Amino acid sequence: MDLARRRAEAETRIFTLQQARGVALLDGKSFDNRELTALETELEAITAAEGEEARRTREAAVAAEKARLAGLQHKLDLLNGERLEIAWKAQKSAEELCEYIKLWLVMNADCARLVRTLNGKGGAGILDRNDTAIRISRLLANTLKPLTGLGRQFGLIKFPDAPLESAHWAETERKLTNPEIAAVLKGSDE
Repeated sequence: MDLARRRAEAETRIFTLQQARGVALLDGKSFDNRELTALETELEAITAAEGEEARRTREAAVAAEKARLAGLQHKLDLLNGERLEIAWKAQKSAEELCEYIKLWLVMNADCARLVRTLNGKGGAGILDRNDTAIRISRLLANTLKPLTGLGRQFGLIKFPDAPLESAHWAETERKLTNPEIAAVLKGSDE
């Protein structure tokens, strides 16, 4: 039997016995207090048991909350380690990207010099540093667009709307620069 039901039954029986004791007193009869005393003692025990039950429930809740927080702390510790690993990889990738872009700029400048030498009429501006840098910045803007969404801004970096014919960098570069290179490779018919 649960404590609430036992309490209700004891309180009901105590009330009935208290009424009977009052009736006995009015009628000048004797009343046996043993059952009433036993029920009052039981009610005190039920109150103590309810207090203990409440204490245990609070302790269990505190223990469950501590376990939940410990689990979250463990998860945060793991996630933080993974996050820092990703930050390291992102930095390494960005540094590699910078090195590749530097190399790309140098190679385009070398191609521009060779086109000018072979052409004899000038040209090859599309391969010069400024045009190449603009093209690369457009490629970067398109590649990083998933980070920016419609705002075209990621933190302090603002990106232009830079639509391209191809999402592939080498394909875009080939389409834009190949005409000047192909012209000098083919040679002049003059």
